[in-house]
Amino acid sequence: MKTFWGWRDQQLRDGTVIWTSPSGDTYVTTPGSAVLFPGLCRPTGGLAEPVAPTEDRRAERSAMMPRRRRTREQHRARRVAAERRQNQRARETPRDRRVDAHFGNAPNAADDDDPPPF
Repeated sequence: MKTFWGWRDQQLRDGTVIWTSPSGDTYVTTPGSAVLFPGLCRPTGGLAEPVAPTEDRRAERSAMMPRRRRTREQHRARRVAAERRQNQRARETPRDRRVDAHFGNAPNAADDDDPPPF
């Protein structure tokens, strides 16, 4: 609602949400667990403020991120070409066996990749 319709929300630490409509009306919703488990809705403590680092370590950088040897497009093109070669070999192998069988060279039963006829 708040993203597309202009509503604003404010969430409190105990899980209560205060909704403000685009016209300015205010609605308060409490979590369902507040009725069933009131002890769970109590704040457990404050959050400590993050401490900013005092020393600047940017000057000591010696390791850098690795650079790509090929672009993503080149990598994709190689992958596609490899898959096409594999598919071409897979298509050629059964055809070659049928040609050998036609000319009297019976294929070896151990090389047969086709499923059984039943």
